[in-house]
Amino acid sequence: MPISERQRQILRRIHDDGFVRNFDLVEAFGVSDETIRKDLTVLEQLGRVVRNHGGAILPEHDRLDLPLPERTSVNEREKDLIALAAADLLSSRETIFLDASSTVLRLAEHLPPIPLTVVTNAHHIVVTLADRNDLTLVCTGGTYENQSRSYTGAMAENASSRFVIRSAFLGVDALDPDHGAMDVNHGHGVLKERLIERVDRVIVLSDSTKLGARSAYRFADVKDIDILVTDSAA
Repeated sequence: MPISERQRQILRRIHDDGFVRNFDLVEAFGVSDETIRKDLTVLEQLGRVVRNHGGAILPEHDRLDLPLPERTSVNEREKDLIALAAADLLSSRETIFLDASSTVLRLAEHLPPIPLTVVTNAHHIVVTLADRNDLTLVCTGGTYENQSRSYTGAMAENASSRFVIRSAFLGVDALDPDHGAMDVNHGHGVLKERLIERVDRVIVLSDSTKLGARSAYRFADVKDIDILVTDSAA
């Protein structure tokens, strides 16, 4: 099925930014919300996008191929606001887990100047926090994944299980009321699933483009999430 020039431009936006929102497209193209919904429906039927809460994102196989620097550049303002809100949930001297998601990396950049023990499987978070003398920084080790710059596998799972963790800050690839919290990466999903069984608080950081989407591996039911931190478009 051929696609229109407007639909082609919508695809370019999604590939550049990783997502689009309906209201942004309505404003950009000067058409109705119904027209944009029809465009996204056509693109979804062709397997080019996945519709979600108020917009669309790349299909799962395309999201899996996005390296960390590209994921970090998507939705930067929202991720910063989410990270700042999440930082307010921290207490002095608690032990926390930070996963390898791009939104949680933003939290690492905004950690307040208080003593914390930070356990992480994310190489980029270790680098970000390496000079923080007020932190006890623990890297799980494990099998290194270059795309996500993180560690997964049995070693990462076993290392994280040794710590009594109060708060786990986790990103998601998708979050749906019926299917729960999902990750496109099986190894990351399994690690999060194991963590959730042991931590006191599960705090999910997710921008609104992930809400209503679906992905490959479900690592938690919605009831397992204690706090969801998202943006105002949710």
